[in-house]
Amino acid sequence: MNIDLRGKVIVVTGAGRGLGRALALGLAAQGAHVAVLARRQEQAAQTVQEISRLPGAAAALAVVADVSDESAVARAVATIDRTWGRIDALINNAAWMPPRQYVLETDVETLTRAYSSNVVGSFVTTKHATPVMIRGGGGRIIYVSSALGVQPNPGLAAYGGTKAALNILSSVVHQELSGQGIRTVALAPGLTDTPGMRESVGEEYIERIASSYPGGRLGAPEDILPLTAFLCSDAADHLSGTLIAVRPPATG
Repeated sequence: MNIDLRGKVIVVTGAGRGLGRALALGLAAQGAHVAVLARRQEQAAQTVQEISRLPGAAAALAVVADVSDESAVARAVATIDRTWGRIDALINNAAWMPPRQYVLETDVETLTRAYSSNVVGSFVTTKHATPVMIRGGGGRIIYVSSALGVQPNPGLAAYGGTKAALNILSSVVHQELSGQGIRTVALAPGLTDTPGMRESVGEEYIERIASSYPGGRLGAPEDILPLTAFLCSDAADHLSGTLIAVRPPATG
């Protein structure tokens, strides 16, 4: 199996920290040109700086956009297009995980922010990056979903709902655009140790979930990298329109 990312242009949203940053660094280390898209200039620039220190890494690009702002996303994609003239893969990772709140405690502002960041953001990045992919012969879109998008959990309806929406979005984009060379996958990790996750759930919840995982630990961002690299490569050309779980099966 040839998983060769050298020369590919991969856009990673939410790449200023956490899982997005780990994926940007890991894919760049394998020779991909990574467009590091983040909401804050300093975070995007920091990730690009880290990439520049990797042995043999290709040139990376810092791009700033709030993914829920369609005009900002359109400008970001235009910048990437001017720089490299193509996009081979898009990783829709940018997301906000609200604090655990039961349905009767959740205000509309929290719900709106979650859907704006997690669903609208992935929708508009897909809308603007996909034509560049099609022009170049096709490409891959990875929607970073979650175990919470397929397995309900009390207190996490808002976040889980956004991730379930991504699963449907991935399938619909496959149905609409696979004939034009677009391949989609929804990737559903279990609880992954990132700053955003730790800001949103308590230690008791983390310890309980970790105890059911292999080795008694949470997933790390680096655990998601090998599968992501495969999905961004030509080796995954026949895989599309599906959801892949990266977690142990539910035990009850």
